[in-house]
Amino acid sequence: MSTLHALTVPKWGMSMEEGEITEWRVAVGDKLAVGAELVDIETSKIVNAAECPVAGTLVRIVGEVGQTLKVGMLMGVVAKGETSEAAIDAFIAGFVPDAGGSARAQGSNTQAANTAASVAAAPAAPAVSSAFSEGPDDTAVNASTVARRIAKAHNINLHNVTPTGRNGRVSKHDVEVVGGLCVLANANANVSAGAAASSEPQRSTADDSHIPSSPVARRLARGLNINLNDVKPTGRRGRVSKEDVEKAAVNATGVAYYREEKLSGMRKTIAARLSESKQTIPHYRVSVDIEIDSLLQQRKYMNGTLGHKISVNDFVIKACASALERVPEVNVQYTPDCIRQFDQVDISMAVAIKGGLITPVIRNVGLMTLPQIAEESHDLATRAQAGSLSVDEYKGGTFSISNLGMFGVDQFDAIINLPQAAILAVAAGVKKPVVRGESIVAATVMRVSLSADHRAIDGAVAAQFLQSLKGFLENPASMLL
Repeated sequence: MSTLHALTVPKWGMSMEEGEITEWRVAVGDKLAVGAELVDIETSKIVNAAECPVAGTLVRIVGEVGQTLKVGMLMGVVAKGETSEAAIDAFIAGFVPDAGGSARAQGSNTQAANTAASVAAAPAAPAVSSAFSEGPDDTAVNASTVARRIAKAHNINLHNVTPTGRNGRVSKHDVEVVGGLCVLANANANVSAGAAASSEPQRSTADDSHIPSSPVARRLARGLNINLNDVKPTGRRGRVSKEDVEKAAVNATGVAYYREEKLSGMRKTIAARLSESKQTIPHYRVSVDIEIDSLLQQRKYMNGTLGHKISVNDFVIKACASALERVPEVNVQYTPDCIRQFDQVDISMAVAIKGGLITPVIRNVGLMTLPQIAEESHDLATRAQAGSLSVDEYKGGTFSISNLGMFGVDQFDAIINLPQAAILAVAAGVKKPVVRGESIVAATVMRVSLSADHRAIDGAVAAQFLQSLKGFLENPASMLL
């Protein structure tokens, strides 16, 4: 007797409504234990691994890589004991997620009928160029289940696909890239003879097998119907590169080559929040130059003599906390009915991650020492880039810092991180001539710009904050007292 169990999209945090499947870690037929990591799911902020709630065998993968599913929707099926394909199909057909995000299986075939109807209504995929179908048996090629299924459906030999997935695995996106190139090649082939004769340059018909080129460039040229004799090589030792073929395709067709990358849930959320912030908050900006030579000397002593690992950004975080305690009118949030002023300083630290940006929060910074801030900021940044932050670790800050100094940026403006009322943009420290008394001397100068919400923070208050911040950073010992 077999028992079937549904694998559904979990709900991580109160605000989570959906998630995008980025990679399956298991395959159909794998034996699973309770707690086994099944699939990576990207939410609007993080990527987490969903765990298996029951022990059994994975008998069906329903959610494909790249697909966005609502919380509670079906991703796969686990069986305890032997089962048939018909039983699995019936289970999937009867599966219905309820309004609360949990799910149930029932006898209705409505979902299966709708799915079948949508598949039947979908337009047929364009034929794939035969150049990508040629090659030896590809059953041993390391590829995801979904990638292999798509390649089979479009008659693409996986040896002709450049892998970009984890551990050199061919991903769904890799196969789609090849499929997209084939579509472009077929579109070019279908141009009428009259139009081709009048608008396209004459193409070579001579054998190009002797032309030095990279394997990717040669496959791309076949798919785009480009003769390598017509391509100007710019690669090493006169070899034709992938970029050379793309340029030749533009010259031949007049259409610029491009790829489309689907927006991730994180990128959609960033776009929505920043658009809302820019459109609804009356931003204004105040900037100041800060000399940080004393800070750099203090950092050198603390790291070299005392053995700490403190960054310039850690000093900035500490100085912001000290300045916010001195000018608490900046540590606020605006609401239609009131201005919330916080006693505790919780600083959101902008961290760039693959595909977007996240702002983990360092709590109660005013009570922390510089070494403690350094340890906490490093831990949060590391786990942010690994996608392992919990919801509580990037929610609820009262003030934000965005530092692009490591990229050599002289100055930039940051958009306020809702629902906060201010964000500090930190640029690079560069050597500049400054006037001291009657002399001009060289000093390391760092420009910071405060973006503030004029509904909650007046210009004089913002200036007082920057004045206080400048004092702490130019005299770092003062914030260590």
